[in-house]
Amino acid sequence: MFRASRKRLPTQGEIQHPALQVKEYSEEESEKMWLKAGKLGAEIREEIAKLVKPGASVWEICKKADELIWENEARPAFPVNISINDVAAHYTSPIGDELVIPDRGVVKIDLGVSIDGFLSDTATSVDLDGTYKELVETTKFALEEAIPFMKPGANTGAIGGIIEKAITSRGFIPVKELRGHQVERYAVHAAKGVPNVHVEKGDTIEVGEIFAVEPFALTGIGGLQEDYSRVNIFRVLPFRVAVRSQAAKKILHIATHEFEGLPFAERWLEKHQLSSGEIKIGIHELRRVGALQEYHVLRASDKNAVISQHEHTMLIKEDGPVVTTKI
Repeated sequence: MFRASRKRLPTQGEIQHPALQVKEYSEEESEKMWLKAGKLGAEIREEIAKLVKPGASVWEICKKADELIWENEARPAFPVNISINDVAAHYTSPIGDELVIPDRGVVKIDLGVSIDGFLSDTATSVDLDGTYKELVETTKFALEEAIPFMKPGANTGAIGGIIEKAITSRGFIPVKELRGHQVERYAVHAAKGVPNVHVEKGDTIEVGEIFAVEPFALTGIGGLQEDYSRVNIFRVLPFRVAVRSQAAKKILHIATHEFEGLPFAERWLEKHQLSSGEIKIGIHELRRVGALQEYHVLRASDKNAVISQHEHTMLIKEDGPVVTTKI
């Protein structure tokens, strides 16, 4: 889901939140948990896709995704991304959002589920009026082409080449700025990556690892850029910082304990008896002191471009991948 910011920050796989009390699982139990998180993520992805229609409220879609996850005794691995047309990723409804689904274009739905830190990350794209059917089918095709090669010993740089070829063969451009990624417990993004283009030096896939593969394709030319004016997804960093306001202290506690140190949305804080004013003050202070990692909205440099995405999470077994997020 996420792209690293220009400022080098540790990946979630490189750090631990010491306040979290992590229950131990056997290898067999862990595999069942990964599969459980994947199944739930896939089911909710399909339910949310049904809600994406012209005129629908993005706020209501995001809220429904949150509710479906919480109702199933799970937690979001990150805020659901509802990214429209030239927006590639990181858009989730801020408090008071009035955005609605347009009549034409492509909407990406990217969501994750956490069950005691075992995660799934999955995405699909909805073509609103049939105009971009081929674009949407292309990222789905690229994902299906890549999956069989996610085997122990394979190099992710070469798999990026498979994704690139699948996308360019249909006349579209792979989004090189975004990539798939290794997943670890409590870490949506771990150290290894799966690029969407061929690279010479990729990572080696090993038995027992979890990966999310997510091809992105776009029309037009150019790549992506960060929209620094829009950020409504954050993650608390496990560094000791001095904060003054009670709102900032409370948000730090909630983000670490209730949100498990995973990415969160401002709207979730309303469930914890914080007013919109307190949330604004607290987030502002935490950003100022460097306590939060920020995920800016990512969009195409060409505002007329349209982007499609598909994504599955998979467990790497000795004989190949087991896709956890397939229905």
